[in-house]
Amino acid sequence: MRIYWSKFLFYVGAFTACSIISVNVGCASGGFKTTRQFAGLINGQHPTLLRVVLYILTLVVFAITMLLDTLIFNTMDFWDGKVSAGSYNFKDGDKTYFAHHEYLPGSNLRRSTIEIRDEKQGLLQEINLNELASGEIEMLVDGKLRARVSNIHELPLVSTYDAQGNLEGQKTLWPTLVALGSKAAVY
Repeated sequence: MRIYWSKFLFYVGAFTACSIISVNVGCASGGFKTTRQFAGLINGQHPTLLRVVLYILTLVVFAITMLLDTLIFNTMDFWDGKVSAGSYNFKDGDKTYFAHHEYLPGSNLRRSTIEIRDEKQGLLQEINLNELASGEIEMLVDGKLRARVSNIHELPLVSTYDAQGNLEGQKTLWPTLVALGSKAAVY
């Protein structure tokens, strides 16, 4: 009888551990697009009371879409390398932030564009983060080079540039990361 319970507890523990790992990997690797599309459908209903009732009635559908996203769609996006591809909008007060992440055609290089717009959708600022074939990452603000990170896989070196594109300075990220790590350890 003891062997039966030990096997049973082993299988339950293994299943629980695998479930926790898959949920963590799924959450970290995708955007839950199916769940967000379904939520957008419900959020499109105008009376608030109707939305609350629909959320309660479709709770099982949300659980199913989250499970599908976590176990299948987010994992597929992770292994296909599509995690960072997509467009997102954020609103903060009178500003709207549009973030677009993409892979450059014909390569595995990524580019992220962030546009900051005012309430009339006028462009206030555009920030581009570009991955280069040399392994560097550059940041352009309104089309002008403002920073470049090189030597990413060893000791990252950050070069900063002024508004005219002149080199202002260079520093390694290592002291910054050590300082951040020591502050986190203190708290």
